[in-house]
Amino acid sequence: MKIVIIATEASSDYLGYNLIKSLRKKKKKINLYGVGGPLMESIGFKSWIPISEFNTIGLFEVLIRIKKFLKILKKIENQIRLNEPNILITIDSPSLSYRVVKRIQDLKEKKNIKIYHYVAPTVWAWKKYRAKIFAKLYDGMFTLFRFENKFFTKYQLSTQYVGHQIFFRRKVEKKKKTICFLPGSRNIEIKNNLSKMIPSIKESIAKFKDYDFFVLTFDHSKSLVDEMVKGLKIKVITDYKKKKKIMKTSFLAVAASGSVSLELCKYKVPSIIVYDTHFITKIILKLFVRVKFASLINIFYNREVLPEFLFEKFNAENVFKKMIELIGNKNSRMNQLRMMNDFSEKMILDKKNPSEIIAKSILKD
Repeated sequence: MKIVIIATEASSDYLGYNLIKSLRKKKKKINLYGVGGPLMESIGFKSWIPISEFNTIGLFEVLIRIKKFLKILKKIENQIRLNEPNILITIDSPSLSYRVVKRIQDLKEKKNIKIYHYVAPTVWAWKKYRAKIFAKLYDGMFTLFRFENKFFTKYQLSTQYVGHQIFFRRKVEKKKKTICFLPGSRNIEIKNNLSKMIPSIKESIAKFKDYDFFVLTFDHSKSLVDEMVKGLKIKVITDYKKKKKIMKTSFLAVAASGSVSLELCKYKVPSIIVYDTHFITKIILKLFVRVKFASLINIFYNREVLPEFLFEKFNAENVFKKMIELIGNKNSRMNQLRMMNDFSEKMILDKKNPSEIIAKSILKD
């Protein structure tokens, strides 16, 4: 059996890594390739394109690099046609995913390829029309959150809630005097976010002299981050296991909005969520996004559990003031931790491994 997986982000690399292990557990004779990151490659996955090639995020940023985007799209299409898989699984990255799938629709009929998407596009926040597009192109959808199914079953797409892999087997560890900064996974967002984090990093180092400071990033971004924090008393970590250990034991985190906020909830690390982007992307998001918050825990409870400083509100004064509060005010910390625990318990389905649910469903079909 041949299975192609397309995972172009750090978060989908993590999901793909766990899914591959579950697929191999269910079926020994299986060939897996496509697009994936270092985690997927570490267990023998053959990636056609380095994940570092997918370092563009934001509407405007994609538009100005459209030629590169189309070239990558064509390469993935050609590889799928060449390999003729039995199953194609796209993970997250909806803008790329559905465009890949749209290009190979003829293979569904000619070769009877089954096509699935893992991680629903956030049609509940914006681009509602995508629910209908995905229903037309895919054979099945696997969602992370219970409330998402209704948006796709409405268009007769077979949709299954599986829970979030991040929250499977969570272990909370004792915190150390450590503060970590997580500026994102792609170079463009790292530049935007880390440049605005640096004043808070400097103030933190000066005030909290008995703390250790870390920037948690990726191999493809290390030289960029090293250059940006040169001369500061802060360590840059890219090793996956070391990053997880630091994150689990941190007393406080300042993180770019994204799936990393879910990991911080899982490990019960009091957190501040920040984000900035190109001003054109910013304008479009403000005009069309229908939710008040960026973090999923805040969206879930419809209130600011984790403080968010987005766009203009993302500045040194706001961030550092909140850092002082979360380090020194026990009640503020405990309020976050209580809600994080409640959220984590609700993000898994009957204590089952989401990857095993998906593997069982796909291989049964």
